[in-house]
Amino acid sequence: MEWYAEQISSQKPFLDPQEGLSAFRGTMDTTFAALPPGFRDLAFDDAASRRTMDTLLAGMFAARGFREVLPSGIEFLDVYTRGNQSISERAFKFLDREDRLLALRADFTPAVARMVATRFGSEAGVLRIWYSGNVFRRVEGRNGGYAESWQVGAELIGQESIEHDCETIVLALESLSALGMESAGVHINHAGVFRGILNALDLPDGARDRLKSEIDHKDARALANHMEELGVPATIGEQVHVLARCIGGVEVLHEAAGVLRHEESQNAIAHLQSVADRLGSWRDRVTFDLTEIDELEYYTGIMFTLFSPARRSPLGMGGRYDSLLRAFGSDRPAVGFSLFMDSILEGR
Repeated sequence: MEWYAEQISSQKPFLDPQEGLSAFRGTMDTTFAALPPGFRDLAFDDAASRRTMDTLLAGMFAARGFREVLPSGIEFLDVYTRGNQSISERAFKFLDREDRLLALRADFTPAVARMVATRFGSEAGVLRIWYSGNVFRRVEGRNGGYAESWQVGAELIGQESIEHDCETIVLALESLSALGMESAGVHINHAGVFRGILNALDLPDGARDRLKSEIDHKDARALANHMEELGVPATIGEQVHVLARCIGGVEVLHEAAGVLRHEESQNAIAHLQSVADRLGSWRDRVTFDLTEIDELEYYTGIMFTLFSPARRSPLGMGGRYDSLLRAFGSDRPAVGFSLFMDSILEGR
């Protein structure tokens, strides 16, 4: 006891709590007071809104027979490389103790595909699942958007049908309406429309990417110059020019059907017409945009983007990706969508 008393008496007296906090603040590195670019905190009303929105969508999906999944927040990088090369390039990467390359969750769909293929590959019938959580992607510069973003989505796995394509589109629009965005609409395309033309041209990857970019940005002059530079036949050039202006209602499908000559393109237009016929009253919120071809390598059928007239940034994306599960050993078709909840939260 005497030794212990001597040790205590020789130490400096404890600081008053406020004095200690002031001392800590005085020595603290100021970098700890801020978040890295692309990250943010949610507090109070924003946090409560997120909880409310999540609960609302959870009930809505459950009522339609969807079951919740939550894939791991960390995957082998290979999961994203197989799923979407552009996403894997933006992933936050690091090594584990065995020097294997890992990544923070950069996209839900490849992670869900990996999970379904490895855990539910033998489950018969259509698998309806939904998810909610954050994804992490590197952003360029201080104005590159959020590096951490919240997504909620749903997937129908196990059957390829127009009915499931329509169910997915309608569910996405219903979700936005439930979140107070009744004026939100959807731009729909089909990967086969432009892929049929590209396959007929047999262009190198660089030229294909440039052509896609010019159509996606609706740059008619650059498109014309580029096709002349490539020596594109006049008949195919006419099809590309028509495609580059096909944005509107079902009438643009009729226009495209009268010009496109390749079987894959014709089948894709027929599929879109069937989708339009089945959407009923939801067709008032649909725009067919045959120029939206940004994710052509990822999607195999319909692909769509969700928009609000009041916002420039999209509210979500979706489509059919029948080859993705095959990359993980399960040859099952799939269609789904992801809602970009940060954009929705800011637009409410």
